[in-house]
Amino acid sequence: MTEETITLNGKEYNSSNLTTEQEYICSQISDLQRKSQETKFQLDQITTALDSFIHTLIENFENGNTQTQEINNG
Repeated sequence: MTEETITLNGKEYNSSNLTTEQEYICSQISDLQRKSQETKFQLDQITTALDSFIHTLIENFENGNTQTQEINNG
């Protein structure tokens, strides 16, 4: 059986020797890393969808598929 270790600043620590506070902090770090990856994943989806909608609108304008109306600013 292999003991779990934590590597921090190039040093390895045996996870069975962690204090309750250190275990809690490690759990927080793991959860935040997971959330960070999940958020990056969602941001990629949002960015791709946004780019697609912008591209579609540009094509729509360029193909004359709209009724344009001049806006009076004054």
